Amino acid sequence: MIRTFALAAILALAAAPAMAVSFCHMPQHPGAYAQIGSGIKDETEKAAYFEMLLRRQGIDARNTRMWNECVQTFVREDGKTTMRLYDPFTLEEIVD
Repeated sequence: MIRTFALAAILALAAAPAMAVSFCHMPQHPGAYAQIGSGIKDETEKAAYFEMLLRRQGIDARNTRMWNECVQTFVREDGKTTMRLYDPFTLEEIVD
């Protein structure tokens, strides 16, 4: 019984870093969400809006969507496509 518990605890601890996930959260000051644009109602419109903003910054964003309150997009660079996450309020890339 103790061996089983110890093994389960070791496996859970070993898997913990793999379970880490990025989350973007609303800023603490009121009105910050207005930055996202007026009249945007659904996730598809938000994604299109953020893709436009990223492209304005020179980022070749494609297939953009909202994920865990972050902006998830696929960027083609140097012949490779990589998935990236961006903070929706600062548009800074989230690097784990």
